[in-house]
Amino acid sequence: MTENFYRRMFLVASVWNIAGGAAIAIFGGWIFARGGVSFPTPPAYFHSWIALFMVFGIGYYMVYRDMYRNKNIVILGIIGKLAFAIIFSYNIIVYRNQVPTFFLIPLIGDLVFVVLFWAFLNFARNEGR
Repeated sequence: MTENFYRRMFLVASVWNIAGGAAIAIFGGWIFARGGVSFPTPPAYFHSWIALFMVFGIGYYMVYRDMYRNKNIVILGIIGKLAFAIIFSYNIIVYRNQVPTFFLIPLIGDLVFVVLFWAFLNFARNEGR
């Protein structure tokens, strides 16, 4: 993979987090209703979670702008996405058949980004950057 590939990938990661957060904030009620689960009440933790991953999206945009200077954001992204995946997977297992299947989309998407972020760090190391 090339430097240009990774640069575009961080832009996609930024849009994934920011647009995903905006969509969930705007259509959260519909998304939860479609999944057959109730919307979190009070929504404070849910809204805080959305804000947090939108901030990560801003971080990925910063990486897009200057990949090598912002490698630490990539490391935080890997940690954050893995933490989300572990916690979400745990809840899928413990609350079997209570988490709608299409809620797996963010889990799978984040795991794909973990692999790509890790590949970028290896690429940067091999490039001596």
